[in-house]
Amino acid sequence: MGRSRFARIVATVAISSLVLVACGDDGGSSGGDGGGEESKVIRFTFAPDPAWDWIKDQGILETMESESDGFRIIQLATWDEWATFAGGHADVVSTGTYETPLLEEEGIETVTFGQFNMNKDVLVTANPEYKTAADFPEGCRIATESVTGNTIIWSSLIKEFDDREVAEGGDDIGIVTADYQVIPNLLREGEACAGILDPTQVIPDMASGDLTVMYDGLSASQLYGETIVPGHEGVLSNAFVSRKEWFDANPEAAAFFLKVWDCAMEQWAENRDEIIDTYPQHFAVEDPSEAQFMKDYFANTFDWFVESPYLTEEWIEGEEPVFDLVQEAGVVPEDAEFPEHAVITPDYEGSACPAEA
Repeated sequence: MGRSRFARIVATVAISSLVLVACGDDGGSSGGDGGGEESKVIRFTFAPDPAWDWIKDQGILETMESESDGFRIIQLATWDEWATFAGGHADVVSTGTYETPLLEEEGIETVTFGQFNMNKDVLVTANPEYKTAADFPEGCRIATESVTGNTIIWSSLIKEFDDREVAEGGDDIGIVTADYQVIPNLLREGEACAGILDPTQVIPDMASGDLTVMYDGLSASQLYGETIVPGHEGVLSNAFVSRKEWFDANPEAAAFFLKVWDCAMEQWAENRDEIIDTYPQHFAVEDPSEAQFMKDYFANTFDWFVESPYLTEEWIEGEEPVFDLVQEAGVVPEDAEFPEHAVITPDYEGSACPAEA
């Protein structure tokens, strides 16, 4: 099943792939095909990110690379990281756990070996009577930026909790696509019953008071962790995924990569407000009041940055039930297997960051 079919089905499911693997045969990638050689250079493709910019601009990344066994991480920042990775131009991609099976369906064997961001999108409405999708009239539409991506998660949760079908052109709940900045107006004008929104992209609308976050104000990740697998912190919008052949050939590179991101997560936790002020563009912040809203949101509502990039067996088990929803909905074949996941244990204690940058 190719990507186009996945988009047409529209996703009544969230995907997580979950098999614990050990390092094995050759892999790696220093060439353009993302193939299996051993390499000290890690080509990483991902969307622009504030924690990454911080460790670069503070000299932390340079110090960690200079203190390593010759490893270097080459940044390939793009909003279309999926295509960059699928085209063989990167060794590691930051992508959602619900999107990894797309790569498998394209014949790319993967290993998920780290985590970064939980899903932060919320379902928002201008009608305060709508508490959940069970309250929607038949035939109404949900506004979203894409029929794939985060729509996969929310469609699955709506199916699971309210037994409502969300699909492009569907008879029950339809979909209308629009930019994040346009969606709030669609809600106010009654063009959609609800919208899937990234809080960082529509701060004035989120703070306006005339929109309501449904499902008790929870993000997709929080809703999953409170109701489906209690206590689980997952449903990742950004997992660290590599080709299997690269991972198998480069276990030390993968370990160094996670150490760098462990430091980035430590820096985020310690300097979150300063990072927001330093890189307002990453949060669509345009003035001090919006910056304060974002800081308060992280502090009091939801901080979607994980504490540690390292996966554990317990985490994998907590993420696994979503894959069952995918298969039940027919988004992936019944005989599909979980894409592989690896647990890497850090070889250090305490801070991952260098003493001086």
